[in-house]
Parts: sequence; structure tokens; C-alpha cells
Amino acid sequence: MITFARAKINAALNVVRRREDGYHELEMVMLPLTLCDDIRIDFSHHDWFTWNLKYRINGKNTIMKAVQCMRETYGINEHFRIHVHKRIPTQAGLAGGSADAAAIMLAIRDMCQIEASDEEIAQLSKQIGADVPFCVMSKPSIVKGIGEKIEPFEMNCDFDILLLKPMKGVSTKECFESIRFENCIHPNVNEVKECLENNEFEKLADCVGNTLEEPAFRLVPEIQKAKEDLKQRGFEVVCMSGSGSCLFALTRKPELIEKFLTDKQYSEWFSYKCKVFHKDNERS
Repeated sequence: MITFARAKINAALNVVRRREDGYHELEMVMLPLTLCDDIRIDFSHHDWFTWNLKYRINGKNTIMKAVQCMRETYGINEHFRIHVHKRIPTQAGLAGGSADAAAIMLAIRDMCQIEASDEEIAQLSKQIGADVPFCVMSKPSIVKGIGEKIEPFEMNCDFDILLLKPMKGVSTKECFESIRFENCIHPNVNEVKECLENNEFEKLADCVGNTLEEPAFRLVPEIQKAKEDLKQRGFEVVCMSGSGSCLFALTRKPELIEKFLTDKQYSEWFSYKCKVFHKDNERS
């Protein structure tokens, strides 16, 4: 079976407060992307997990956690051979590991004929990571809490997306620990949702934002410099996704992206042109 693990961006990310349990209360607008990892999963005599990266998959990886979670929850005895062709960069704020876990859990459900809805799998997936429930649903959504409260909405706003990430990533843990709430912005997620629902692209630049930009810029200053450069080049909306280090630039001028991708200034950075993913365009 071939399946696809979709990356995401945070069109808005508001860190509301630090909770007593150590987690952070979040309000976000999350959008699935056409950028994805390709995953092949087959039944096997024993578990065999590989990917196209140089380092090995260990027990902390979301791939192994996803398999173990499904096995323990549904009493699965089958083993699986899984190969992941990674395209989503790591430490980018694009949910690459979470997307892999979500895709594998859904694939195992279908292969083993488990009667469980997407919503049930999403709730189960909370134990793997905060972004996994959204990646299971893979629809434009407002996401709250620590990622477990998902409110899908109908998006009616079309644009092209440029992703741009420096070689250096940002540690999610370090970024959250470095938040200085008095210096951060707190975007209104409802305003962003309304723009996307009502096709008000011109208003997005005034409401898209990310609380985590301020600490991430201090940790990796080149992110801020690249954001300023993208704005100067004419991109209408530029923001960082998640805890970084990937920026996204939204535009209705696709020629801006085509011109940017030929620029050698960022030849060592990850850059990719994509769009918001809609399930009716699924490739599998």
C-alpha cells in the first residue's frame, strides 16, 4: 500500500499561556500542504522500518510509536515492512514526523480492516504528538489546547505557497522554553479563519502571525533576515510555521516563486513550491 504523509503550516499560531502541567495552551489555524512524504507499507513476517535518510530509525521515532500504538490499542498481531521517502525537512515546523505517524496509523487501520473513524484515530494519536491529530484529519482547521481540539472549516481562498528553510533547524522544546510573552505577538485565529473562508486574501497580511517567531528569531537569526527579504521581494504574506525554522510565503503572483527558485542566494536552503492540500485531490 502506498500512502502520503502531508506537511502542514500554521497560518496563525497563538501561544496563550504556559500550563501548570508544563505544556502550552495554543490557538492555531493549520493548513495541510501538497508537500508530503511517500510511505510504502506492506505486511511482513517481522517489523522492518527504513527510510531514505542516513541515520537509523530508533524507538523514539514516530513511525515506531505509531505502529506500537495501533498494535496495543487494537490487538494487532500483524507485522509490517514500512519505507518512508522523506521530503518534509526536519526541525522545520512542518510536522514531518507527525504526518508520518498519522499516515501509518490510517494505513494500518485500513489494511487490518479496523472499524475506527478518522476522529477516533485522531484522538488515539494524541499520545504520539501534539500535531498528529491534525495530520490524521488533514483539513484546514482551527486547533486548540495542546493540539487535540480540532475544528475543521471550509477554505475558499486560493494562493501559491513558497516554503523556505535554512539548514539549521529550531528545537521545539528550546523555542517554547525561550518565549518572552511580553515581547511576542498573539494573532487572532478567528480573523485568519474568516479571511480563508471568505476569500479575503488581501487581509491575511494583517492577521497572520506566530507567537514563536520572536524566540525562534533569537535562536536562528537568519530566519528573520530571510522573512524581511521575502517581503521586499513582493510576497504578500510571510510568516514562520510552527516553531520553525521554515518560513512560508503566500502569493497570488506565481511568477514571484518561479523567480525566487532560480536565485542562487538561497541555494543551500530548502525551498519548495506547493499549495494547500484538499482531500478530493488525494493521489493515493
